[in-house]
Amino acid sequence: MKVIFMTGGGGAGTIAATRYLKRLGKYRVILGDMNNWAAGLKFADKAYILPAGKDEKFIEVVRDIIKKEKVDIFVPLVDEEILKSYMLKDEFPDLVILLPEYDFARIALDKWLLIKKFKRFGLPCPKTYLAVNECEDLGYPLIAKPRRGRGSRNVVEIKSKEQIEAYKVLTGLSNKEILIQEKIEGREFTVSVIVNKNGDVLAVVPKEIIYKKGITVAAVTRNINNIQDVGVEIQKKLKPNGPFNMQLILRNDGMPIIFEINPRYSTTIALTMEAGINEIDILIENKAYLGRLLAFRENLVMTRFYDQLYFEEK
Repeated sequence: MKVIFMTGGGGAGTIAATRYLKRLGKYRVILGDMNNWAAGLKFADKAYILPAGKDEKFIEVVRDIIKKEKVDIFVPLVDEEILKSYMLKDEFPDLVILLPEYDFARIALDKWLLIKKFKRFGLPCPKTYLAVNECEDLGYPLIAKPRRGRGSRNVVEIKSKEQIEAYKVLTGLSNKEILIQEKIEGREFTVSVIVNKNGDVLAVVPKEIIYKKGITVAAVTRNINNIQDVGVEIQKKLKPNGPFNMQLILRNDGMPIIFEINPRYSTTIALTMEAGINEIDILIENKAYLGRLLAFRENLVMTRFYDQLYFEEK
C-alpha cells in the first residue's frame, strides 16, 4: 500500500479525503495537525502532532515522519506550510508532493503579486489597489483584505473611507499589507482545478457557494463552460503544473472574475470527490490525459454539520 501523509488533519476537507482514500483500499493514510484534540486525527491509520507551519521546526518534524513512515505522497494543506514543503524535494527525490510549481505557489500566496500576474496575462480580475494608494474610483462598497491570508480572515466589506482607516487600526496591518478591491456582484464559486505535472488539465469542477463561515459550509457543483475555460487558461498562462483551487465571482453577464487562488486542495475537496473526481488519487495514479476534461456529477449539493467523536484520554 502507498503511504499518504496529509497535514491539516483536523480540517473538514481532510477528514472527508481520508475517508475516500481509505475506502479505495490501496492507501495507508497518515495525518498531522498542530492540535492534539483535532477529531480528524482519529480517522487516520497513524497521527502526529505537528508544530505550526510558521515554526522553524516544522520541516524538521515532517522530514522525520516521512523517513519513519516511508511516506510516498505528501499533501500539505495549510498555507503557512506550503513554501517550506518544497525543501523536501532534494532530500526525498522519489517523494510525490501534491502541490503546483514553487513559483506559482509563491505568487498565489501573495494576493497582490497574483493580481499583477492576472493583469499581465489578461486574466479577468477585480480592480485592486494596495491601501497606500487612493481607491476612490472603485466606489463603495468595496472589499478590504490582507495581502496574505486565508479562510476569509479579516475580509471585510467597506462602506466609507473612515471604515478603511478603522480597518487598518483593528487589523494592525500596514498600508502595504492591505488590498482594496472593487466589490463584484454575482454568484461566488470555489473551483477545483486538477492539473498533472505535465501541465495537462484533467478536470475543472466549479462549486457554487451557498453559505460559508470561514470555510464553505454548503455548496453545489455546477457545469459552467466559462468557468472551466478560465481554469484551463490559468494553466496555459501561469503554468502551475499541479493542483490548485481558484475563487471567483460569476457576474450576471456570465464573465468569471477571479479574486484568489489557493495553491493547494481546498476544504471542498469532499464535494469534488463525491461528484466523481478524486483529486488526489487521479494525480497519484497519473491518469492518462484524454484530451478533454473529465465529467463530474453536477447539481450535487454538499452541506456540512457537526458531529461528536468520543475516545479515552491517554
